[in-house]
Amino acid sequence: MNHLECVTTMRNRWYWYLLVFFLSYMVANTIGVIPYVAVIAWSILQSGDVLSMQGLLSGGDLASLIEGIDSNLMLFAMLCVFAVMLVAGAYFIRTFQGRTWTQVVNGRRRMRWGHFFAGFGVWGIITVVTFVIAYVTDRENFEFRFDAARFIPLVLIAVTMIPIQSAAEEFFFRGYLAQGVASWTHSRWWALVVPSVLFGLMHVANPEVAEYGFWVMIPQYIFMGAAFGLAALLDDGIEVSMGAHAANNLCGAVLTTYQGAALRTDALFTIRELDPANELPGMIAAGAIFVGVLAYLYKWKFGVMNSRVSPPVPVVMLGKA
Repeated sequence: MNHLECVTTMRNRWYWYLLVFFLSYMVANTIGVIPYVAVIAWSILQSGDVLSMQGLLSGGDLASLIEGIDSNLMLFAMLCVFAVMLVAGAYFIRTFQGRTWTQVVNGRRRMRWGHFFAGFGVWGIITVVTFVIAYVTDRENFEFRFDAARFIPLVLIAVTMIPIQSAAEEFFFRGYLAQGVASWTHSRWWALVVPSVLFGLMHVANPEVAEYGFWVMIPQYIFMGAAFGLAALLDDGIEVSMGAHAANNLCGAVLTTYQGAALRTDALFTIRELDPANELPGMIAAGAIFVGVLAYLYKWKFGVMNSRVSPPVPVVMLGKA
């Protein structure tokens, strides 16, 4: 095993992890938000709405300011934040704790792209099959709205930027944080539970949570994080979870949209009525199928979850190796 065991004693206290998260977040929300602010400012200047510009400068209500702005531009600008955060995180981890970005991904020197595309393919197929079943059984609940002029740019933006956005979340939670928790507790189970719960809570500000309720949406995020986290721990790296997360968000942006979605896009279908409270059993089934298929494909051994994670390698010993 390499992924959790590549951690050294170099600045490995919990507060260093908190510092890396904080600095990465601050960089993302200063440099990363420049395209976001630029899109809003440009749109306001184009409209000649001086009052809106004053509201932007004074920290006014963003929801009202972005209403009417091109959704593709807004999607691209929002995803730029994650790209900057990913680069910043890799830099700070390398600087403070000596780990390369590939070590955070899998403890090795190279990315296993085959595992990434396997995760992408399996979760993508599950998502598409689930959508087809929902569509066939309740067509009246779906509104088809293809507009080539809007959809083609959406696909280009989604294909290039959403894998980066999902990779950033996997990198920080299933990669970096899981390594930290495992090094402190020496337990793979804690490395599964803690990042999964924090991943779910990270989404508390999403529009879906406000629309449908905390206790409806957050357990779904936590379970999805747990399914991806279990796959990452069994696979000794986060490539499969990166691929699955990318497939999930890509389908969510391109295939369907709904009231309260975190990514409101010009997707192919609009869901008229959504009841997330009834979706958890389906998500549990999807997660089980996902892990089961990949476990068969890669001959995973579930007993590894009970094996103890080795203590962090002393930096001096690492230097002599």
